[in-house]
Amino acid sequence: MAVHPGDLEAKSTPQLVLLTFDDSINDINHELYKEMFETGRKNPNGCPISATFYVSHEWTDYRQVQNLWADGHEIASHSISHSFGEQFSTSKWEAEINGQREIISAYGGVPVEEVRGMRAPFLSIGGNRMFKMLYNNNFTYDSSMPVYENNPPSWPYTLDYKIHHDCMIPPCPGNSYPGVWEVPMSMWQDLNGGRCSMVDACTAPETAEEVYKMMIKNFERHYTSNRAIFPLYFHAAWMTTEHHKEGFMAFLDTLSKMDDVWLVTSWQAIQWMRDPQPLSTVNNFKPFACDHPERQRCNKAKKCNLWHKSGVRYMSTCQPCPDKYPWTGATGVSQS
Repeated sequence: MAVHPGDLEAKSTPQLVLLTFDDSINDINHELYKEMFETGRKNPNGCPISATFYVSHEWTDYRQVQNLWADGHEIASHSISHSFGEQFSTSKWEAEINGQREIISAYGGVPVEEVRGMRAPFLSIGGNRMFKMLYNNNFTYDSSMPVYENNPPSWPYTLDYKIHHDCMIPPCPGNSYPGVWEVPMSMWQDLNGGRCSMVDACTAPETAEEVYKMMIKNFERHYTSNRAIFPLYFHAAWMTTEHHKEGFMAFLDTLSKMDDVWLVTSWQAIQWMRDPQPLSTVNNFKPFACDHPERQRCNKAKKCNLWHKSGVRYMSTCQPCPDKYPWTGATGVSQS
């Protein structure tokens, strides 16, 4: 594993930050995302900050998925049924993860080839069976594996070779999957010294000031050492506690005012890993630009009312409504 991408010195390396959210996108978290992304927070090149959304299917509003994508965010797969997958076969992983990619494309208007990554529900990965599915279906990356060693913090890496770190949640892949990336979940420390791979799994501080302090402490471990990509991995529900949200928004404001810090998507981070740009040139790095004329917003959505699990599910979409509620193994999308 490269000590540092492109042999850049830490001080000339842009500090990339990955803000990600798991699970469904709907009216419950719509206002939060608006407050985060539509109130003027920018990267150093003047583009809006961006995030990656690992979207699970049930209760998702695909109109909102399409609009987040049109605004420059990344949409990735978090499975259809949101089930524990450590026992899944390769074909079951395909039905869940690739199936959700098909659904995101069919109802969220995101081209299939732009749904490039996945995160396993509950971080319950499926070892070689899951990674073989990613390889077979031309996914670019997974982001489900916590990495404990954090001194200095870990960079994303490819699975051309066996993984170089301890397997925190088995089964981990033992084989090589050339070209498939892992965007690791570098572990955080809470203020009590406990470890967590998603921010909302940390022991929650009791005030907005302590939330801010915990975030700065973890950020500085990256920023003042090798500047490995810094993870901000959440479920939106964590922000429904007012002081959590207040501390986080203050932290976001701090980051978006720094001229060497970039909030980018997982896919943008991988493109930077492939072609590492120093601070002197990164403002002109094409993958970090925000010109997306081909991405259409969904303004006039229709509401599809569909029966599922003895109840009605509502699906908003700008695409045609399906005849049946899409589900694992029955996405309603014909295989091209």
